[in-house]
Amino acid sequence: MLLVSIVIRQICGIVGYTGTSRLSRHNKRMFTRSVVLGVCLVVASAACSKSPTAPTPAPAGAPVLTTPTNGAQIPNQGQPVTLVVLNASGSAAGTTYTFEVASDIGFTTKVQTKDGVPAGITGQTSAQLDPLPAQKDYYWRARAQAPGAAGTFSDPFRFTIGGSITLGAPLPIGPLTNAETSSRPVLRVSNANRTGPTGPISYRFEIASDSGFAAPLVIGSNGEGINETGFTPTADLPMGNRLFWRAFAIDAANAVTSPSSTVQSFTPMPSQAEAVAQRLGVALWPGIKPPGTTGQATMGDNWQIQTLHYLPANVYFQSPDIEMLRIFDLLDRGFDPDGAAAWMNSNGYPTAALWYPPPEKAVIGLKYVYLASRNKVFVNGTWEIVLRVE
Repeated sequence: MLLVSIVIRQICGIVGYTGTSRLSRHNKRMFTRSVVLGVCLVVASAACSKSPTAPTPAPAGAPVLTTPTNGAQIPNQGQPVTLVVLNASGSAAGTTYTFEVASDIGFTTKVQTKDGVPAGITGQTSAQLDPLPAQKDYYWRARAQAPGAAGTFSDPFRFTIGGSITLGAPLPIGPLTNAETSSRPVLRVSNANRTGPTGPISYRFEIASDSGFAAPLVIGSNGEGINETGFTPTADLPMGNRLFWRAFAIDAANAVTSPSSTVQSFTPMPSQAEAVAQRLGVALWPGIKPPGTTGQATMGDNWQIQTLHYLPANVYFQSPDIEMLRIFDLLDRGFDPDGAAAWMNSNGYPTAALWYPPPEKAVIGLKYVYLASRNKVFVNGTWEIVLRVE
């Protein structure tokens, strides 16, 4: 208005100076009013055409932290860690997020910052961290950055990266390279050395026909034993073929697998009883196979395939038959005579075998023959079994 007044005065002065001799007082007043009105309209028009001031952008609210949860324990092998938040309420288009990780709750020592992360379109936004040093506590927080307005940081969450875990390679105990074994040998390793807070350890055993294990024949697992761990195949391996085996220690909870044990080779060979059964053309154990490993009995006299004569009944019969071979095989696996007969009768291989212990006989009686321990004693801790016609 001051400017208008000044303009009016200037105009009136000009009018008073130039128009006194030509205009009447009435016309002078009318002219002045027209000029003033025009000036006011010009000033008002200029004021109305000015653009209004844009409002200050409102900052978005704090995002909600979701993953990792407050107090989360993360295995070192579970890295890299991904931070996830629910998008801040009231987020405008073009909002980005800042994620901060620090070693202290006051964030004076920041270890990682992920800035300018675009808002996720699913209502969540995430950022993957670089690997962090193991066995430490960390704090993380996030904030939204709307165009022209930074939001506030969320309250921090704490998470812990677990200690570094290593597993050494298991050491093979047996069978060692070039060994001859039964059709189901027990593979044994010394338990792996380990460092760090491991979880439960198991062992994976692999058997293959090639040393590169391109096509394993058998893969099996077993929980860790005391000092050593073993595994026995559940089906017969091919006889007379050179095979290879190895083992790995596994901490599944922490996703850690050891290097392989040194590869060993072995050749499954039929046991004494299996070899005779093969010549007879019969299966020694067509159903359930007994536990244990062979090598604890020796075939003595008369185990060759032959026809024998049982004089009291004037009966000719083939010897050995499958019942004799099964009894021998169980003794070869470490069963005692009564235990051998009981196992057969409980697992679908009926037998009438009876044990007559020493000092009188030390024999196992069958239908037409008996199986005897030579000299009625163990020989070098194993049976030496001879076959006699009753």
